[in-house]
Amino acid sequence: ALCAELGANVTYGEMACSRTVAKGRNFIEIAKLRRARNEKTFVCQLATKAIDEGSAAIARAAKEGCDVVDLNCGCPTHDVTRRGLGASLLKKPKKL
Repeated sequence: ALCAELGANVTYGEMACSRTVAKGRNFIEIAKLRRARNEKTFVCQLATKAIDEGSAAIARAAKEGCDVVDLNCGCPTHDVTRRGLGASLLKKPKKL
């Protein structure tokens, strides 16, 4: 909301885990897919390694109002990469 107030035309949400979003029970993860009222174009970031979970999460993101979905392939943190998400996907280009 603050970035949009200061003139940003495109804003990004915090990375959400596709598996958790696809299950639809964790309201904190789902909240990461929602834009503020004053955000013009909202991009949500999803972390996934499975096509079915990613597809379900993208559908949920669209339902929540995301304009663009970004597949996170850059997060280098151990907590993310040890699960095969984020930057670890770059080691498997065929999977992408």
